[in-house]
Amino acid sequence: MNPELLKVAVDLLNEHGWEALSLDRIAERAGVARVTVWRHGLTRGSVEKVLRHKLIGDYRELVSDAPHHDLAAALHALCEVGERNLPLLAHTETAFHGPDLDAAGIHLDFFGPWLPLLESDGIRDLGEPERFITALTNMVILTYVHLRAYHGSFGWLPANTAEYVVALVSRGYLRASP
Repeated sequence: MNPELLKVAVDLLNEHGWEALSLDRIAERAGVARVTVWRHGLTRGSVEKVLRHKLIGDYRELVSDAPHHDLAAALHALCEVGERNLPLLAHTETAFHGPDLDAAGIHLDFFGPWLPLLESDGIRDLGEPERFITALTNMVILTYVHLRAYHGSFGWLPANTAEYVVALVSRGYLRASP
């Protein structure tokens, strides 16, 4: 896939959502003929597939490589995954879901990196660790993506957004009892 045309498509997605990914809009923005976009195979489906592969590659790289004893570091890594993949994640909440990944030919062990982190961080006896991981990771990534994508102009920059979200999830917001 042509990297320049892909960048144009990702920019359009980021600015206007999935509806913007038409041959005509990509061609107009890129300053090329519609047939050029078609020849390079840029469709919504092909762009989405490329973005999902990038998302999962970043997830595997960043979350799997987080220290196996530091849950907060893994949550920060998850925020970095969100930052690197903001155009996709801002326009879908199902990026990590099985059917969407299956359609892109991707297999992901989403829970694998988190299970040892929970054990080493002293979070035991969860009963259903996959439910805990699902709630925890959704609270972090969905909140991070929303703040960055829709409130970035109000000062929600990558570092401070990650810090707020991870602190809120890991330390909570209620005062400690005296």
